[in-house]
Amino acid sequence: MKKLILATTVLVLLGLNAAAQISLRPQAGIKFNNLSYESVEGEVTGAAGISIGADLQIGGTFYVQPGLNLNPVKLEIENVGDVKITSLNVPVMAGFKLFEPEGARAFGIRLFAGPNFGFKINDKISDAINDITTDDLKNFDLSAIGGVGLDISILFVDLAYKYGITETISPKIGDGANLNSFMLNAGVRIGF
Repeated sequence: MKKLILATTVLVLLGLNAAAQISLRPQAGIKFNNLSYESVEGEVTGAAGISIGADLQIGGTFYVQPGLNLNPVKLEIENVGDVKITSLNVPVMAGFKLFEPEGARAFGIRLFAGPNFGFKINDKISDAINDITTDDLKNFDLSAIGGVGLDISILFVDLAYKYGITETISPKIGDGANLNSFMLNAGVRIGF
């Protein structure tokens, strides 16, 4: 964990050093959560949801992209109830621009990847669910994100996959479950 934080810090510092360009990127998106966990009361599955947030894109062809986003997650047990978790996510992406938009009608393509640090800020479990408790829900979540982005003038669209490295549900007995997501975000690039 210390090595991951050190590597993330180095990436951010390198990006700040090469700050040829800085863009603030407010965004909103939809995510399709994938979690498979068998509880006594039935299978827990992930439901589609939204996320909102912003990030900074710092650098030129090579860039770093630290961000903050609010990430509500809904997990369901069919005909029983649901588990709702709200996290504050801190993704720190490193990326490469294959080519950049030039002019009002041009577009650019980017590739990016990096760690995502999730901190649980709220949770709620339906009263009908007895097999999962708030103690089973982790307060910290580490995941890896990789994806591709499309820049069209001042607009952007990112398509990414988030792979859960640590467990989201970690019961006292038995195996836990990791949360994975396909994400589609869109927003505006505000350059400085």
